[in-house]
Amino acid sequence: MHKTIIFVLLLMTVALSGAALAQDKALWERYKENFVTRDGRTIDFYQSQVSHSEGQGYAMLIAVAYDDRETFDRIWAWTKDNLLVRSDNLFAWQWGKRPNGVWEVMDYNNATDGDSLIAYALIKASRKWGAPEYNAQAVKVVKSIRKSLVVSWKGKSFLLPSYYGFVRDNGVVLNPSYIIFPAMRSFAEVDDKAFWDKLYKDGMYLVNDACFGKLCLPADWVMLTNDNVTVHTERSIYYGNEAIRTILHLSSVKSNQFPQGVAKILELYKQTGYFPFWVDLSKDSFSFTPSPAGYYAIYGLAADRMGFAALGKKILKEAKDKLATEDNNYYSYSLYLLATSDELL
Repeated sequence: MHKTIIFVLLLMTVALSGAALAQDKALWERYKENFVTRDGRTIDFYQSQVSHSEGQGYAMLIAVAYDDRETFDRIWAWTKDNLLVRSDNLFAWQWGKRPNGVWEVMDYNNATDGDSLIAYALIKASRKWGAPEYNAQAVKVVKSIRKSLVVSWKGKSFLLPSYYGFVRDNGVVLNPSYIIFPAMRSFAEVDDKAFWDKLYKDGMYLVNDACFGKLCLPADWVMLTNDNVTVHTERSIYYGNEAIRTILHLSSVKSNQFPQGVAKILELYKQTGYFPFWVDLSKDSFSFTPSPAGYYAIYGLAADRMGFAALGKKILKEAKDKLATEDNNYYSYSLYLLATSDELL
């Protein structure tokens, strides 16, 4: 009798797991329908339907997570044909419609997060599908990142946001969310291990020690001067739509080195019932507008990583409910699918 009950329970567990998997695949199908064109371009409807190297990288990573090689190849082919137009194996960061009506590259400068995401997706795809040609291209990108985009500060090394525009007379401007920790671990396996291990360690220093305001949260943008690290207020005074990815990247490597502010913002959520869209790090104020679904998914993942499983589950359910109302928000959708994937970033 007991064996029969156990067997039935096992069958129910398998059935429930299958239903969950089908539901996840349905979200991926919706993502493709909403944001990925037939030729493999990922569209950002909130920014005049442009495409970015970052968005191509997100879509490639999600395609690997959902074992969709056909879509991966379409996205990679478009990316290669339209953004791999520089002479250094880095990608032009923005493609869209010019005032004269022509669709083409809008800015030939690279974006280091996009380069890193694409290279990481290629490495993951090579391993998953046994395709060494993906890895060969990834190595070219990784080597170019190492040779062209690194800046030193007080014995530490960090990645510049792009090739041009971020080294100033009074310091260096960085984006902490461009430090994609799981990608660096992967790069260490295909390139200079000592270099990438150091970059990983130094990146952990930056995102954990350079936190700001009473909530002690990472900034969207920071400035490194001779003396210290400050919020780069010319670009953003917020912990917002850039810095939320820092929490995702830390969660993706199961880090126990979260900034103090992650626990504090979880407490804020329990007190107010929502996660604010932004926190003003200069005034210690926060938005009355709730964050979108992708942010909630990241907070749910972080809560789980920090040992708050029940809280994480509650937040993830809210994230899923919110996602149903965000069909045009490619960024939130991307973050949600990455945070809830079995194969994390």
